[in-house]
Amino acid sequence: MLPKTATPRIVVLKANRLYADLICRHIKEYWRNATVEVFQKGFDALDSIQASVPDLFIAGVNVEDMDGLEHFEPFIDGNLPILILTCHKDARTFCLLRSIRYDGIYDARDEGLGNLHEAIQEAMEHRLYISPSLIPLLKKPKKITLDSLTDKEQIVLSTIGDGSDDQEAADKLGLSYRTVNTHRKTIMGKLGLHHKGQIMCYALQQGYVHITSQGVFRPGFQRQIQSLTATKKSTENELA
Repeated sequence: MLPKTATPRIVVLKANRLYADLICRHIKEYWRNATVEVFQKGFDALDSIQASVPDLFIAGVNVEDMDGLEHFEPFIDGNLPILILTCHKDARTFCLLRSIRYDGIYDARDEGLGNLHEAIQEAMEHRLYISPSLIPLLKKPKKITLDSLTDKEQIVLSTIGDGSDDQEAADKLGLSYRTVNTHRKTIMGKLGLHHKGQIMCYALQQGYVHITSQGVFRPGFQRQIQSLTATKKSTENELA
């Protein structure tokens, strides 16, 4: 365990600047001589890490300029200690978490900042720390409703999950109205949903859509949808 006189360098990536500053203050209270760099943008944090590898990377699961958990992907095959802080307990987030490497997952809502220094210590030593409240969520269910949806249906669900109608979703995905409508009906049938409000509720609860003060995010689908939208607009301009 690091003594209080240690001088660790820690990179913190959190979209919520206020919370990131609280984390920084908490670290400084325990290790007075620590160097803590706080970022809100994923690319800025990755640039800092690439320039000089820190002793620990602390990050949330939602970052405005990143899609899904791609801010962790460069370190999957590396040794950089990673501590993930999250308040999200939806199925989509934990499905994504199963595909990356980490040294700790900390439930910021359940544990507050009380045990954060312990989680940091454990993560830096590559001793896995998982908040007790998150352990059941990390176990892959034998059968999960999400698995019954095809990849295309999941993309459509993430698009209509914010309340978009079939035509709006079709415009974003570069599909026809009829195709989106067919997917919507199939999704509703598989999930046992009966109206638009239930679709929105399901998409939010399962993490297909996150609505924040910065906008609407669709973890794991954001860049793909943006790419499809750009391709559709480019094709329309060529035909004009």
